[in-house]
Amino acid sequence: MMEEFYFNAYETELIGGEIGRAHHFLSKSVKGKGFYAEVSKVLLSAIEKRIEPEEIEDEILRIPGEELEKRAIYFRFLYSYNRYDVAFPAYDTKRCNDL
Repeated sequence: MMEEFYFNAYETELIGGEIGRAHHFLSKSVKGKGFYAEVSKVLLSAIEKRIEPEEIEDEILRIPGEELEKRAIYFRFLYSYNRYDVAFPAYDTKRCNDL
């Protein structure tokens, strides 16, 4: 139950550009046993640069669950990843191409 809360907090922070806080909440979500914990493991690997963001779509889609929700999670992650040029633990909090 708490894994869903942590996952929602992660998404809020990631979309807002707070990558460090997003990483923190994602690390807590991983400790669960449900759908969001499994998705969190994949996303955590991508944030920590163990796998490329483009490769995680297939891994997320393999997890049992609703396909539309899984695609929405992937697209929100990819949007934020590209917008903030995430390279955890070093990243630029400004959006790409901002002056």
